[in-house]
Amino acid sequence: MNAGDYLMRFVLAVPLLLNCESQSAAFVIPVSRPLPVTLYARNDNSSSSNRDTTIASQAALIAGTTIGGGFLALPAATSPCGAAPAAVGLVGVWLFLLGGALSLSNAIFMLKRNSPQKEVGEELDNVSLFSLVRACFGNAAGILVGFVFLLLIKVTLVAQLSKIGVLLNAVFPVFSRHVWTAIFSISIAAFCILGTKRRIETTNDALTATMLISFSTLVLFAGGSGWSIDGLKRANYNSLLPSSRPWSIPIFIQLLIYNEVVPLIASRLNDEGKVRKAIMFGSLIPLGMCLTWSCVALGLVLYEPSLVASGMIYDPLTILRDIVLSKGTLVGKAFLVSVNTLAGSAICTTVIGSMLASTQYFDDILANMVGGRGRTSDRRISNVSPDHNSSIQRKILVHALALCPSAFVALLGSSHLYYHATSFAGEFPCTFLYGLVPPLCNLRLRYMHKKNEGSKSAILQIVLVLLSSSIVVNNIFL
Repeated sequence: MNAGDYLMRFVLAVPLLLNCESQSAAFVIPVSRPLPVTLYARNDNSSSSNRDTTIASQAALIAGTTIGGGFLALPAATSPCGAAPAAVGLVGVWLFLLGGALSLSNAIFMLKRNSPQKEVGEELDNVSLFSLVRACFGNAAGILVGFVFLLLIKVTLVAQLSKIGVLLNAVFPVFSRHVWTAIFSISIAAFCILGTKRRIETTNDALTATMLISFSTLVLFAGGSGWSIDGLKRANYNSLLPSSRPWSIPIFIQLLIYNEVVPLIASRLNDEGKVRKAIMFGSLIPLGMCLTWSCVALGLVLYEPSLVASGMIYDPLTILRDIVLSKGTLVGKAFLVSVNTLAGSAICTTVIGSMLASTQYFDDILANMVGGRGRTSDRRISNVSPDHNSSIQRKILVHALALCPSAFVALLGSSHLYYHATSFAGEFPCTFLYGLVPPLCNLRLRYMHKKNEGSKSAILQIVLVLLSSSIVVNNIFL
């Protein structure tokens, strides 16, 4: 085994990486807004059990995956635009992500159709984004994907931990936002360390239900909180261009992205037509929620361009809170409670998903460095176990690696770090992983197997590559 192979094992932490293409370690848990926890495909279940599902079930998985902590940044992103431009931007981003998801799905099924296993009568059951990149471009590209994956998790944790501190400080001003950020970080780490997998899943399900209920009540109470249709009349299409600051499109991307679950859905449905339907129907639900939330916020808070011109981060939710508190109406207070509940539950679901993905990543790294697979996150610790103390220590270490760097940045950063981090996540990691990589793999597979696949939809792949590249380049160089 050469140095490159050792580096691959360390960076991507995939046990048995070079021994078996279809058996790469993964961790998939149904969380409301999991970050790309499906970078690697799990092959624990049989084909029949994986495919005992429906299009509706997988569409619900997409809808539940999409909405999370980024939902809170939508009013700040749509306020400079106005209602009509915001709708155009949201629908445009939805189409862009839809193209990326369909491209990824198509590439997965192309790889399955042309795999060596197919030639001997077997089937490549699970295809992950990582295995897809390795098959198309080799180990070096796989290392790059692994780094960007980890960057996306860390940036998202920074955004959510920063926002929760601001939110808790506004509701309970007894502590500063820094103290609240520290308290929340320690609490969520303790919960993930001490809680069983089933308890974490149950808690996350409850938080997801709370988020949906609070969104429904938020829309119902909007009319009695000063909502006016006049707020929807202003339009500024220039805010959709990269030259505008802040640029709304990256936040829309981070908010609407769901492409991380496409490999899992492709594995469970195992039919490209069904996968397309699940992606289409499932992604329409969060799009409708975003359009509704945008109109609610725009109708409640009038845009103040002077604040943006002064270089400040324009936060309609803060202004809305001040307006509602000054009026003191019962409906207004109920509306504010719905907003805070939505914010808290959305952030918690996103942080849980990010923590689970990040701890799995570092747990795999430690397993390859030290040896032995026994996952700390899945293993039940018993008082009679001889390695009880070492198991606890390793579990604490893994969670510290997952959370401490992001919590440290959130503590030191400004109160507006949430918006900067959310924008960066949409502008680079999300666009790179799920906008640029899938069509590149798609084009590569078409070239490698042109006798079987032909050039159908190649133009769409090229358009996706150009769009994604322009967004990534704009983030890096402009």
